[in-house]
Order: sequence, then C-alpha cells, then structure tokens
Amino acid sequence: MKLTKWTAGVLSMAMFAALLTGCSGGSGSSASTAGTATDEAASTASTASTGEKKTLQFWYHSADPVTDAYFEDYFKELNASQDQYEVVYTSFSFADFQQQFQMAVSTNTMPDVVSLGFSNIAAFTAQDSLLPLDDYVDQITNYQYIDDQLLEGTRTLGDGVLYGLPFAYNQEVAWYNVKDFEENNITPPETQSEFLQLCEQFADPANSKYFYSLRGVRPYDSLVAWLWTYTDGLGYEGSWFDDEGNCILSDPAFAEALDTYANIYKNNWVSGDSINNNFDQIVAEFGSGVSMYIIHNSSSEATHLENLGEGNFAAARVLANDQGHYFASGLQPNIYCIPNQGEDKDYSGSVWLIDQLLSAEVEGELCRQLGRVPCNVQVQEQDWYSSDPEMMLYASYLTDPNYYQIDNPYWLTDFSTFITDDMTADFQAVLMGDMTAQDCVNGWAEAIDGYQAEYLANK
Repeated sequence: MKLTKWTAGVLSMAMFAALLTGCSGGSGSSASTAGTATDEAASTASTASTGEKKTLQFWYHSADPVTDAYFEDYFKELNASQDQYEVVYTSFSFADFQQQFQMAVSTNTMPDVVSLGFSNIAAFTAQDSLLPLDDYVDQITNYQYIDDQLLEGTRTLGDGVLYGLPFAYNQEVAWYNVKDFEENNITPPETQSEFLQLCEQFADPANSKYFYSLRGVRPYDSLVAWLWTYTDGLGYEGSWFDDEGNCILSDPAFAEALDTYANIYKNNWVSGDSINNNFDQIVAEFGSGVSMYIIHNSSSEATHLENLGEGNFAAARVLANDQGHYFASGLQPNIYCIPNQGEDKDYSGSVWLIDQLLSAEVEGELCRQLGRVPCNVQVQEQDWYSSDPEMMLYASYLTDPNYYQIDNPYWLTDFSTFITDDMTADFQAVLMGDMTAQDCVNGWAEAIDGYQAEYLANK
C-alpha cells in the first residue's frame, strides 16, 4: 500500500490490517426516534428508569431510517438482556446535531455517550466537552480489537489524547443501476473523461432522465474527490498544502476542475433540482430512475436496497483521471465519545455502554446492515464480511497503488463548518454563474490558509 502524506503526516491513518479498514460523514438525512430535541432528551434522562436500573442516554449524530431501526432494535435487546442499565436512544439529523449538542453542553444536559463524525472531533475537544479516555481503556474489553492505525489517527485529532473510539467508516464509491446499464449496453465509467461523455449522452431533460445526480448541498466528499482527481492533486498525493505550507486550491488547475464539474449542471446534463440536492435527493433520484449513477459512500447501500431491490444496483470504484489515479476523502471513522461532565461524574455506565457497542457482534451487524466498514478487526472473521462484494471492493482500495487518500485538515476547528456551509454556498454560486470558479477556489484557499495559520500559532 502506498502511504500518502496523510498516512505519513499530520493525520496518520494508514488503514490496512488484513482486509480492514467508518462523513459522514453520515447521511445527513432527517430522522429522530427516542427523542428529537435536547429538552426532550434531558426530560427523559431525569425520569426514565425501569426498576432499579440506571438510565443511560445515547445520542446518535447522523440519523436515517435504517440506522434508527438498527439501534432501536439493538437497544431493546440490550435493555432486556441485563438488569443494570436502561439505554435511551436519541437521534438527530447530521445538519441539526452540532447545534443540539452545543445546547446540551451549555445547559449541562449532555448524554452519557455520543457518536460523532470525524470532522466534529476537533471543535468539541477545543471546547473541552469530551472526556479523555486514556484512563478508561483498560476497562473496555473490546478496545484491544480496534485497528491500531485508526486509534493513532483518532489520537492525532486530540493532539495525542484519545477523546473517542472509532467504530465504523464510510468508503466513497459509485453506485449504478444494473438494469439501466444493461439496457443501454454500457459499463460503469472508469475515468472522469468517460463519465463526462456519459453525462452528455444520456441527458434527456424533456423526460427528466439523466445519467448522473449531482449534489449541490454539502457536496464535500464527491466535489473534493473530483477536484483532486482532475488535478492529480498537483503531485502532492492528496495534501491540501504544498511544500511551503500553502493551500494548493488557488491553482488555476483547480479552477478548471471546478468549471468542468459545474458545467454538468450548466449544460443541463443533470436535473435542474441538483443545485438543491442533498443526500436524500440524490438517492431519491437514483432510486426512482431519474438518474442511473451516483457517487456517494457505502452507507447508502441499505437505501438503494429498499428503493431498487437486491440485484438491481451495484457498486463500482470511483472515477480515475487520465493517469489512472483516483482520489477519495481520507477514511473518516465515526467515533463513540463520552461527554465531559466533570470530575465528580460517575462514568462507569458510559464506559460499559461503549464496550458493548464496540463488540464484534454489535459492530459487525451494524456494518452489515448499514454498509459501513468495521474498525473492529474481529469482524473480518465473520462470514458475511468476506463474502460481501462491496466490502471486498472497499478493501481493495487500500492495496491499490493508484488510490490516494485526500488529507483533509480535520485538525482545524473551523474545517467542519467550512465544508458544510462555505463550500455549499460557494459551489451553488458557481453553478448559478454568480461566482467564477477561480474566485471560488481563491476564497477557499485563503480561508484554509487562515485556519492553518491560527492553528499553528496556537500550538
């Protein structure tokens, strides 16, 4: 496996252990089950109990119906299996979670355990709202089975301190409609050039039919993968920075890459709704036949199964450039954390719950149902894992010398907001013709350079 600057440098996460490895980064869809707001969760925390059981609040940061169904069933079984704890599950959409958790921090109504996306860790550790776990890992039996390099990368986010334990990640992938491809006698595009030809060939606005569904809202992973692949990362193997420490995004090559991608929308090769498409919308277009190909990540597999049915869709490797290199966002595991509620807080229940969640049985079933890649190496021994073609595809990335992980600067506390808000607004402005691609990438580079300078000044 080729080590990128990310794996060898600031975020050391060379994810290869046998065939192993979690932006959702999450799906970002809107769903909530055992509670939908901080005040409801706090109320439940103060009143919910069964007999002598102690109530534990678990918050999940990026809900969708499949995830909710899994955790609801699991916690029902867990609560019935023992007499010590009653776990109450509360979920939030990815878009709402950060505000809700911040409110809980300010009102001292934090849950006992919370899941976080990789991009959230720096912001929450900076405000001291997460408990350092180094003094607790000897109480967590399943800690020993977490991939060592994933743990190393998680420590890097906390400047050497462990503020959470990784449990799963999503691999960027292309999904295609098997029936549509067979009927049109085409195969999944291997390069960006082939992809653009297919976008043009199958664009049929009069009948609302297209090859591709473009994501205009929170386009981060797919957009960045396009930019770095198109430019070949300017030879920096996925880093956002050149040898002098300056952000490379302002280079004209990135402006050309952005223009090329934006033209898919401007040329009407995708739906007019694409500018406002988020995760739910691109998956809905794909599932309803508006498009026959999307780029997302492994977590949407369950939704495709529900929309299209088994055997009617398949996964393919993401697009390569003319040099044969393909770039995707560096592996970003989801992480179980314990909110920091002071030295007097009894964290024994929180530690117990994280240990249960990290077991190979629980994590394996979660990953099997949700299409995520496990961080517990024991899951590799389960029959479903080695026989799952998607899992084998994701594993093959890590041994392919043409695959580069994009070294996303998650150590910057403003980076999460930047990729969620700034990139969305600016990308949409480019799509609408209100901003040039060069002005857009110049602004992004200036912002990243500013965040990096502040980070280095405070180290």
